[in-house]
Amino acid sequence: MTSPRGQTQWRCPPQAILVGVDFGEASARALGIARILASTFRAQLRALHAERFEPPPYFTIEQITQLEAERGAAQAATAAHLARFAAASAYQVESVVVDEPPVEAILDAAAAADLVVLGTHGRRGPGRWWLGSVAERVVRGATVPVLVTHAGTTPARDVFQRVTLVSDEAGEESTVRNCASRLAAIGTGTLIEGGRISQCGSDVLRQASLVVMPARHARPSWGLTDPVAKVLGSCEKPVLFIPAALELMEVAS
Repeated sequence: MTSPRGQTQWRCPPQAILVGVDFGEASARALGIARILASTFRAQLRALHAERFEPPPYFTIEQITQLEAERGAAQAATAAHLARFAAASAYQVESVVVDEPPVEAILDAAAAADLVVLGTHGRRGPGRWWLGSVAERVVRGATVPVLVTHAGTTPARDVFQRVTLVSDEAGEESTVRNCASRLAAIGTGTLIEGGRISQCGSDVLRQASLVVMPARHARPSWGLTDPVAKVLGSCEKPVLFIPAALELMEVAS
């Protein structure tokens, strides 16, 4: 697996989990959910923080040199903060800080992962959920499953109590169902059928603890009339996008 865009295999249950961290409450929730998955399936867990600062073009050489020194000190402090943040998960976590734009860094790191978990501060309402956000762009670009969550106060394990599978206009994918079933086993072991996205009533989403749906990368963007966008526009529950039509490498439990 050389790049996220060229990757054609991923494993379920996941054996390598990547968590994008920005130190917000949603990131803490994402890390908690990832810890449950990692501890259940004995997976490698990696926390990644990425940020890029480009100096203004009018900066002098002296200003850029001073800025680079300050950035080095800031990155060291960020790395230490990330290590403390990850340590709160009570599970061994590899902490990584990179000087890259977040989306590109997460997609690059996803080449070595089976699952990406992200927190989002996305918009709610009938329109687009993550308009222009890191989470939306990662979901569009990744070829491994991406689980996106808002901040929450309920125990992370409760996310897997009512795993609800929904399909889109292209129909059901066996890889999506197989992986969703593995994750449902963390909770009650029962996978709830949510039906087609266009027919999925709000009561189904309200009762779900985790919504699972296919991600189809042949679609260049999600317009306002796209079924996925319409469901996510009002969905506050964690949502797991599983790539459709890609090869799933089965892993024994």
